[in-house]
Amino acid sequence: MKIYYENDIEMDVIADKKIAVIGYGSQGRAQARNMADSGLNVIVGVRSGGSSWNMAKKDGMNVMTIEDASREADIVHILIPDEIQATVYEQSIEP
Repeated sequence: MKIYYENDIEMDVIADKKIAVIGYGSQGRAQARNMADSGLNVIVGVRSGGSSWNMAKKDGMNVMTIEDASREADIVHILIPDEIQATVYEQSIEP
């Protein structure tokens, strides 16, 4: 098994891209913060006014609605529960 480290990747491939992280639960929060800490341009997309919205704001993230984050982003990273992914995609991301 090969272990990859930060020096093994080329960040310039995505350095100028906007990355939307849809969802800010355990996975979304960890991945959004790690990408932001690595200097990437991260947008968090969540339901307006919910607890995840407030947590992301408190963490200093750029927070938008799912619709706006999806529209703004070059890359959309969907990190919400499996059982709602299809509905959220069809209603908020695809249009």
